[in-house]
Amino acid sequence: MSNKLHIGILAAGKGSRMESTLPKVLHKLNGKSLIDYVLDTASELNPDSITLVVGFQKDMVKDHIQDNKINYVSQDEQLGTGHAALQIEHQLQNEAGHLLILYGDVPNIKSSTLSPIINQHIKEDRKATVITATIEDPTGYGRIVRDKSGDLLRIVEEKDCTNDEKKIKEWNPGIYIFKTPYLFTELKRIGSNNASNEYYLTDVIELIKENSPVQAEKIRNSSEVIGINTINQLSDLENNNS
Repeated sequence: MSNKLHIGILAAGKGSRMESTLPKVLHKLNGKSLIDYVLDTASELNPDSITLVVGFQKDMVKDHIQDNKINYVSQDEQLGTGHAALQIEHQLQNEAGHLLILYGDVPNIKSSTLSPIINQHIKEDRKATVITATIEDPTGYGRIVRDKSGDLLRIVEEKDCTNDEKKIKEWNPGIYIFKTPYLFTELKRIGSNNASNEYYLTDVIELIKENSPVQAEKIRNSSEVIGINTINQLSDLENNNS
């Protein structure tokens, strides 16, 4: 058992809904680039490594960061979050431990929120932990479906939700902690048979649950895990943060 913590930050997307040639993660929130907020949080967790998955305008992103402690891997085709996470294997293929998945466009996540969840995950040597939140209008997000005992049953992307599942207010921001290298073995088993023809990172949870329980840890402040997809969302977040 290894207590090492690695952090992977997914930052390869073009962010076409931002209607800008600038990579989404370089857009500024209160004068600071989105990716810089995430890197600050990652550093505060004192991980053994930080790996950034880059793609669109990757050289521009690297030039902005200019930190030789950051590792980079490329996702040259945008085939979904599962495919993005799999690229991190190139960096961690000889490393045991645990991998926290963050996103370059989710700037408000706090190390103080993540730290106790990470510690519990490592202490119990879990295969996977899902971080969740509740929100009044979860439209557009995957839903957390629990069984009668309150344990995680499954995660369903909205495009694949039934009408009843769409009424669920607990949602999946996509922030996970996985045991490595176990994660990468399971990632190679997922398919793209869904509404978007993409490899969802959520699908690996289903595979892990075949052999191990997966804990879903709900955080109190859902605003910490809201991502930025449009200029309007960026403006709203600026107003809320000011």
